[in-house]
Amino acid sequence: MKAFALAGAEGPARLMDIPKPEIGAAEALVAVKAASVNGIDVYQATGALAGMMEHVFPTVLGRDFAGAVEAVGPAFEGFAVGDEVFGFVPTTPPLERGTFGEYLVAGPGIVLARKPAAVGFNEAAVLPLAGAAALDLLDAIAAKSGDVVLIVGATGGVGSLAVQLAARRGLIVIATARAEEDEFVRGLGATETVDYSTGSVADAVRSSHPDGIAALIDLVNQKPALTELASVVRPGGHVATLMNAADVDQLASRRIAGTNVAAAPTAEKLRLLGELAGSGALRIHIHGLYPIDRAEHALEAFRRGTRGKIVVTFG
Repeated sequence: MKAFALAGAEGPARLMDIPKPEIGAAEALVAVKAASVNGIDVYQATGALAGMMEHVFPTVLGRDFAGAVEAVGPAFEGFAVGDEVFGFVPTTPPLERGTFGEYLVAGPGIVLARKPAAVGFNEAAVLPLAGAAALDLLDAIAAKSGDVVLIVGATGGVGSLAVQLAARRGLIVIATARAEEDEFVRGLGATETVDYSTGSVADAVRSSHPDGIAALIDLVNQKPALTELASVVRPGGHVATLMNAADVDQLASRRIAGTNVAAAPTAEKLRLLGELAGSGALRIHIHGLYPIDRAEHALEAFRRGTRGKIVVTFG
């Protein structure tokens, strides 16, 4: 089968032919139709992650997927041949199986959910990691309806979903966006925007909210930039990030709760995201589609920044 994989720790990942996987008694074989790109895929493609986590080579890249069940083992439960599914492959060493291949073995440890008929394969492949991250970030800030939240990185894969989910919870969203992205993020549900390319985001937020805001979700900044930006959050508020950038102790000294979220996709979260997408309550934005033989171009597009997600397609 075709797969975008690492042949060894030295990298980089490349398109190669590897054997079609065989399934065990408690596993299923999924024909992958689409897989979305995440930051970890870009990093792993260089070979750098092999120095941090055990790999079994060839190691197929990719964590998110959508596809159709092609075969099931006699002890595999919950899904049948022909079922359309989407899911997530956790980053649990040793790393070997991934979603940037024509087939994937789904078994214990793989997060799997039924794909709603109203959601296409490309759209479903966007949801697992980015959608779970958005949900987990919003749970971390524990904001109430009517609270103001600043979302930094609002145009990306996680951010574009977080803005919509926040608005659904009744939050007033301030989104960072360049002038040409203003209409995009307002269409997602943002009430206000701040153009980060023209000046200080913190100053702009303080100007319109002199008493401070309830929460900050930052998908971009590292320390100390995040610490400085967190000055717009009033005491008793919350800061959440995905990149371990929140200085929890320093924030606590200002009576602000800080959470470094480790996104955790689960079947329950995928079912919720699928229902929202299937009903039209959650809009999925795909920045670009790339066939598997152009996977390296998909990773490069991710590096340049996106509105929404990048998807690798099969067939």
